[in-house]
Amino acid sequence: MKLTFPIILVLGLLSGLTPLAIDAYLPSIPTISKSLNTEIGLVQMTLSIYLLVFAFMQILFGPISDAIGRRKVVVGGLAVFAVGSFLCALAQSYEMLLVGRAIQAFGGAAVAVCVPALVKDGLSINQFAKAMSMIMLVMALAPLAAPIIGGAILTVLSWHYIFVLLGVLAIIAIALFLRTIPETLPKAKRSPFSFGNAIRNYIILLKNRSVMGYIVASAFYFAGMMSFITGCSFVYIEIYAVDPAHFGFLVGLNVISMMLASTINGRYVEKLGTEVLSKYAIYVPLAASALMITLSFFNHPPLWLIIVSSMLFMGPMGILGSGFMAGALKHAGNHNGSVTALAGTSRFAMGALGGAVVSILHNGTFVPMLGTIATCGIIAFICFKITVKHAKPTTTQ
Repeated sequence: MKLTFPIILVLGLLSGLTPLAIDAYLPSIPTISKSLNTEIGLVQMTLSIYLLVFAFMQILFGPISDAIGRRKVVVGGLAVFAVGSFLCALAQSYEMLLVGRAIQAFGGAAVAVCVPALVKDGLSINQFAKAMSMIMLVMALAPLAAPIIGGAILTVLSWHYIFVLLGVLAIIAIALFLRTIPETLPKAKRSPFSFGNAIRNYIILLKNRSVMGYIVASAFYFAGMMSFITGCSFVYIEIYAVDPAHFGFLVGLNVISMMLASTINGRYVEKLGTEVLSKYAIYVPLAASALMITLSFFNHPPLWLIIVSSMLFMGPMGILGSGFMAGALKHAGNHNGSVTALAGTSRFAMGALGGAVVSILHNGTFVPMLGTIATCGIIAFICFKITVKHAKPTTTQ
């Protein structure tokens, strides 16, 4: 598949559905809590439920996409995502919202696991990293715009219409995908699906220390990001009295920093290599983690310092996101669907855990959020450094 501009835009839209599903309703969490007469901690847990279902369903959809091709899995996933979105829009109780989010995540998992797999089909590691950087640059518009749009909808209408928008976008995505994206996995290269084969493939990957090192580092880094996403609406809106309509602009600063990193990655990755860029980029979230630990000892640090620390932590995702994935794929052979599924499951399961920790430790301050982010960042740094040092040489390009 040749990555033309329209194809990159469509892949960016597919990749952006889950960030949209996560970020668009962040400004409405306090409102949903009041609307459904539910504690804010429980509403925050709907994010963790989404991440858990999204994570573990990728384990199933990865081998399925290796067996039947990418297009069928993507289209089916988009349809289920739309159903879950409309169910959330109709929710009049916390339980109904929870079920809708789970269905939404089920469909989102099918889409997410196929995007990196269909990009990797036929590309070298550095070409894959460059392509994913371009896709992430487009995808980054989703979390940039989502909280702003969510805040605007909340101001004019009600939080239910945020989910109506997500359902409509999924339907549009189906039409664009069918019109633009060809099947990238020929029948001759497909692996017959069976639970036995899938389990054997996953066992092989789990025993591969190089693959798992990159995946674990990615998972902890992502957990730090999800910890911010889970706690930021409370910290910004409730503690620092940020207007919900302005909340999205502050969160959007993190996305702008990601877009900058993605631009740098796309420009230099083929020249320097994804490993070199990742080796330098990993120090930025480490520095951000140190700053967050320092801020945790203050009673009420300036909001701008929290914003800067979050930008420093999340920005390098534009380099490290494709770098971690490229590193895992480089050492994993030809099972692209299974590798991306395992990586996705690990990231979002750990992300759900990070978000759950923030919710459980909720004490009316910013410390649970900053402390959890910093801990995840330090562990990710250690895992990455150990993996790079001991990774086995490979001839895979």
